[in-house]
Amino acid sequence: MFSAQTSRPLTRRPRWTSRLVAAALAALASGVVIQAPNANADIMIGGYSVGGEIGDAYLGSGGVFKWGAPTAAEAAAAQGGRFQTFARDVSFYTHPSVDDGTAHQVGGAIRARWAKAGWERGPLGFPTSDEDRAGSGRANEFQGGVICWSKTGGAQIVWGEIQRKWEDAGGARGYYGVPLGGEYRVGSRFAQDFANGTIFWP
Repeated sequence: MFSAQTSRPLTRRPRWTSRLVAAALAALASGVVIQAPNANADIMIGGYSVGGEIGDAYLGSGGVFKWGAPTAAEAAAAQGGRFQTFARDVSFYTHPSVDDGTAHQVGGAIRARWAKAGWERGPLGFPTSDEDRAGSGRANEFQGGVICWSKTGGAQIVWGEIQRKWEDAGGARGYYGVPLGGEYRVGSRFAQDFANGTIFWP
């Protein structure tokens, strides 16, 4: 690429440079030490390396300022995945065959509910989205379902055929709203209560 005024080539900074600058500014405010890497290398934050898909997601979504410093090194997750934990009650998870390897953040009450269900080794599997607003609550999508948190219902799993019916009606933003509890049996059927009604299956 050339400048029309000077005809000299314009250099582009590596992708990590702008993220490193933002992370460094946030770290200065919080007293965390960041060591600058060579091009394409991981970044050292508070004594731990952050890089790859997790580094891209972490730095791209707020880094130290939003999630705090890493509390441990990146480690192995189930079935060839990877994860890393951060100070503000959050972890980033990635798997090469899930969502094209994109790392996703899971935190707070949603992360605690996911842990009770067996983390990525359980029926929910790996996260396929970051936590986001969902009606009057917040939600993360996973391979095997959704965990939706709200002040009225806490963190609840919605999955299977009930999830399909719920999402067909607009999910947490739709007719039924946020879940108020988990799935339960009613005779030979399954049911789950939501803010505006109950979904049965079959």
